[in-house]
Order: sequence, then C-alpha cells, then structure tokens
Amino acid sequence: MSYERNLTFNLRIRGVSEDEIAETLDEVRAHEAAAGTPAEAEFGKAEEYAKQFPKTKMRTRGTVITMIGVALSIAYVLVAVLLLFLYKVDVREFVGPMTLLPALILALSSVLAGFLTDYFRPAPRSRASR
Repeated sequence: MSYERNLTFNLRIRGVSEDEIAETLDEVRAHEAAAGTPAEAEFGKAEEYAKQFPKTKMRTRGTVITMIGVALSIAYVLVAVLLLFLYKVDVREFVGPMTLLPALILALSSVLAGFLTDYFRPAPRSRASR
C-alpha cells in the first residue's frame, strides 16, 4: 500500500475534507520531491501523521453506504416482524427457514462495501494541479 493511499484513508477516517486531503498530499509530494527522501522518513507513518489533524464529524461515501445498508436490513427485520404479527404472513415462505440471514448478509456486506469504498477511492488532486 502506498503512503499516499494510506494517508488519504486515515485522513478520511478522521473526517478531513477532500480539499484539505488534496492540499496535504500536495505538501507531502512537494516535500518528498524537494528533500529526495520518502514521505515516511520525513513525516513518519501515515497513521501517526493523520492523527495530527483534528477529528471532525464528516460522513464519507463509505459511511453513507454502510448506513443505507444497515437501515435497509433493519427495515427488512421490521417488515418481517410486522407481517407476522399484523397479517399472519410468515416470511419464511419467501426467504426460506433462515428469516434473519438476508438482513445479516445485507448489513455485513454494506459494512464491507463502505470500508472498501473509502479505502480504494483515489486520492484527491488539488485544484491547482488540475
């Protein structure tokens, strides 16, 4: 994993805006080019360098994907329970003997999809370098 990807991911986790991430990466690249040494030698590990930035409550794309998936799985469970008690419809007729398995699969896959979205999303470029 490259230093830039690791730094970008850790900054996103801390809630740093994409513009600030782009500026930070530009500074890291410029310093790396000027000094001729790897970024890790100058700034330390990406995780440690990212801890210097203030943590904010900003939702990333991965967080939104996770929240939507978990909300859908909760809605599935609620519908299954309501159908059973209000209309006497057993959902197992439609999904098989494992009633809650689809909700669990949806929740876990949305957490994984959210993580992978934030992790593999390319590092932003600053407006000056576009």
